[in-house]
Amino acid sequence: MAGVFAPPALAASVADRFVDAVAGAHAGLLVAAVALHVSAQVCRGLAWHSVLSAPWPGVTRRRACAWHVCGAGLSGVLSTRGGDAVRIALARRDLRGATWPALAGTLCAEGSFETVFGLAVALVAVRLGVGTVHAPPPALVGAVAFAALVLLVLAARSDRGRCLLREVGRGLAVLREPRRWASRVLPWQVTSRVLRLGAATCFLLAFDLPVAPAVVLAACAAQGSGGVVPLPGAGPATIAAALLVALPVAAGHPVDPAAVAALAVVWPAALTAVGVTLSTVLLAVLSGARTPRGLLRAARALRARPAPAPAAP
Repeated sequence: MAGVFAPPALAASVADRFVDAVAGAHAGLLVAAVALHVSAQVCRGLAWHSVLSAPWPGVTRRRACAWHVCGAGLSGVLSTRGGDAVRIALARRDLRGATWPALAGTLCAEGSFETVFGLAVALVAVRLGVGTVHAPPPALVGAVAFAALVLLVLAARSDRGRCLLREVGRGLAVLREPRRWASRVLPWQVTSRVLRLGAATCFLLAFDLPVAPAVVLAACAAQGSGGVVPLPGAGPATIAAALLVALPVAAGHPVDPAAVAALAVVWPAALTAVGVTLSTVLLAVLSGARTPRGLLRAARALRARPAPAPAAP
């Protein structure tokens, strides 16, 4: 009979340890972690402003940061791609002559650094023993490159395709000015990444988890995995699962499983709650909505047509 009742008792013990780990988290460090994360989003918004100001010189830093933070705050609910769609829709409403392809081009220009940084982090993680990098087969790389080339050729041969490529190129205008990209975009991107590393460190310290470089990199990689699954609401669950798997491996020694589980729940939950709150406030400020019904109308208006382009003299 003892064996029959052991599993419920064990489950109760695990639940108690989890609750104790959540209750014992350092509140000050959690607040600092969230503040660093939001500051990193603001820096990303400043970087995006520099990208936007190349094709649209009249855009202000305040509005570009508000658009970016509003979209990023909803990424925990709508996924990363959904958050990008929100900030593009907000920018499209205010920028004269803005189109979806042109604004998508600005996201590609902004993400150029993210791609390089992600590869560098992967190589450093391999160096520290966190994991391995598996390159795709050469045949697959060649097939993808060939398919992309065919699509570009076909697009260039049609009027609609040329228009689409022209608009995307307009969004990539900052990449045609390397000095401008290096002086106005890159510093904010680097600052944002440093702040995110600081936020991850504070989250780990709040639960008395190790903060070795390998563990911090693994935590950042897990936190960034929320955008891998492009489904609404899948981000927090993906982050929690990645943290539960990656942190013990990165530490190289046993860690408190209750603390890891508590971190896996509190980290995405805290960022999602704060992000949704900030996004709601910013959307209300940007749209002038004062009631929940007005806020709902403002959200629906994001799908409306953008402001018309000024007439040519």
